[in-house]
This record gives sequence, structure tokens and C-alpha cells, in this order.
Amino acid sequence: MGDYSYLPQQSEEHFVAHNRNDQSFIELNPLPSCLICFPLEKQSSRQFQDFWNWFLNEHSAETYTAYTTYYFDQAYFENDFEEKNNSINQLLYSATFEQQPPDFEYLNHQIYIWIAAHQATETLFETEEKSYQTAPVFNLLSSESDSSTQTVTPEPMANDPMQANILAALQGIQTALGQRNNTPISLFRGDAQNPIEWLDDFERAATANQYDDEYKFQIVGGYLQGSPATWFSQETDVNAQQRIVRWTSANVGEINTSFTTWFENKFRTPILISKWHMELERKTQGPGKVVTEYVKAIKKLIK
Repeated sequence: MGDYSYLPQQSEEHFVAHNRNDQSFIELNPLPSCLICFPLEKQSSRQFQDFWNWFLNEHSAETYTAYTTYYFDQAYFENDFEEKNNSINQLLYSATFEQQPPDFEYLNHQIYIWIAAHQATETLFETEEKSYQTAPVFNLLSSESDSSTQTVTPEPMANDPMQANILAALQGIQTALGQRNNTPISLFRGDAQNPIEWLDDFERAATANQYDDEYKFQIVGGYLQGSPATWFSQETDVNAQQRIVRWTSANVGEINTSFTTWFENKFRTPILISKWHMELERKTQGPGKVVTEYVKAIKKLIK
């Protein structure tokens, strides 16, 4: 994911460079939120206008640039989760806010949900326009006027494929808006970080947020950083030898394509296991009272 921590200093340095007309610095350090560097030269898409109205009102956004509109369109029309997630990150780096913005990961998640809901809504209205037609008919029972009319909307035909599209769109809206982010999820960066503990924390947060396995698999890449993110990208690529395509395995045949299986195999390294063994020995053989819960936790990691 990302954060805003470096942006204030970067902005200050960037605008100082503008004042000094230091073009070499500006070219090497472009600022996505700078309207001088990324002026609004063309009208933004209808989807972006809808998005910005929502973003401005809900999250106190203040300004955007051509960089913002470009990466919004990239995120909106991208199907690959990683690419969509990266485009949303770039969008966030280019927006400014009236006050301290919410958590970066939270905003990323909210934008992801908004896009899914908006796309489902567009599909719904497009389908309605095709499948419904209104026909004016004379109201022969009216005594006030022989030419008065009323509009009749015909009942949808049974087994109409258009109706299936409408239903799918409505379900898409329901699914997107049903995802919550009340319980935050931490990032996994690898190195000495405990992978089993992180995976357990992820599962608990996902349960609290009511994420199903399909949605967990869709979003987990956004919570991996550094080498774990690179690994995930490679192992979910269409050309991967044993491509990861699901969150966990429902049967033996799905083990080799399960994220949880490969994640534990990759990051529960012999070095970490050796470290946990030594910690267990120190806890059980050292002086003082044994910390039972801690010992149980380490045994769970080692097994």
C-alpha cells in the first residue's frame, strides 16, 4: 500500500524548485498533486466527475490534477486487481485534502468499493434502458379529456436475459457495499515478521469485516509489501507454473493453487523455525514461571 508521510516535505521542496525555476529538480522529482506539472487540459470523464463529487463530500478532498484523472480512469477500467490497486494508490498521491486525510489503506479500500458499486450501477441502468420501453396510450376511461395519456411499463418477460443482467448488477452493488473495513489489517513485509501470526490476524480481521474467501484473495495482494508483494505478483501471474488462484484449499486437489498454503511454505522459513525453537527453549528452561500462552503460540508456529 502506501502512506502520506513523505508528501508534505516533497511538496515544499517541489514548489521551492518552481519558485527558483529549477527545471532539473522538477523533472527528477515530479509532484502528482502539482497543477503546474499536471494541468487539467481536457474534460474529465463522466465517471471521474461522479467519483470526485463523492470523494470531495465524503473525504474532504480539495484539488486534483491531470495525474488524478489519468489514474482514476486506469483504476476504473482495469480488471487486474494489482494494477487497479496500484492506480488507486497513484490517484491518492495526487489528491490534496482540506484536512488530515483518513488512513491511506482505508481510503484505498473505499475507492475500490466505490468503483465496483458505480460500475454495477452503470450496468444496471444501461440494461434497464435496453429492456424497458414506455408506450403512451389513450386513457379512454377519463371523462376530463379524450386526449389524456398515461404511460404503461410492460412487465419484463420471463427468462429475459436482460433481467439476468439487471440481477447480476444489483448483486454486484450489494456485494461491493456489503464489504466493510471496520477492523484494520496490517501490512506484511517479510524479513523477521511472523507470517503465521500475520495470517491469523488477517483471518480475524476478515471475519470481523465479513469478507469471504473470494474477497480475501482479491485484496490480500494490497497488504503485501516489498519482496512478499513481488512473490505474490509472480505466483498469481497467468504464466506461473503452479499459479495461485484461490485463498485456501477446499480439498487435496486445490492445495497447490492455494494462497494460504504457498504463503506459509514461502515465509515460514527454516531460519524463523530455528529462532522459534530457541525462544521456546529459553522460555521453558529459563528461571521463573513459564509463560504458558507464549509457549503454546511458539509450538503452534513450529509444528
